[in-house]
Amino acid sequence: MKSRIIPYVFMIILLAAHFSRGGNDILAVLTLLIPFLFFIKQKWVITSLEVIAYLSALVWLFGAYQYIQLRIASGDDWMRLLIIMGCVALYTAWTGFFLRSDKIKKVYGMNE
Repeated sequence: MKSRIIPYVFMIILLAAHFSRGGNDILAVLTLLIPFLFFIKQKWVITSLEVIAYLSALVWLFGAYQYIQLRIASGDDWMRLLIIMGCVALYTAWTGFFLRSDKIKKVYGMNE
């Protein structure tokens, strides 16, 4: 089960760093509190964490769009930025999908 949770925690750390870089320190701190939900063994926790992961992927895509617009306006190369942020968005969505394992569903009582 740790192999399912560790990628999610890493994703949250990346997201908090993204918010911190954007000047949203309060949002960054709140984001870092999200993994503590894993300690609550309820059905709604995994569903909520999965939705958070998918919404986080949208945050990365929206951020990529904004940064690419800035790069295009300044005449800089933007393709590498698109690839990197696209991969981060895919990784983020993957961590949400990764929470659907049978082992996690069993621990959180979702097989009932």
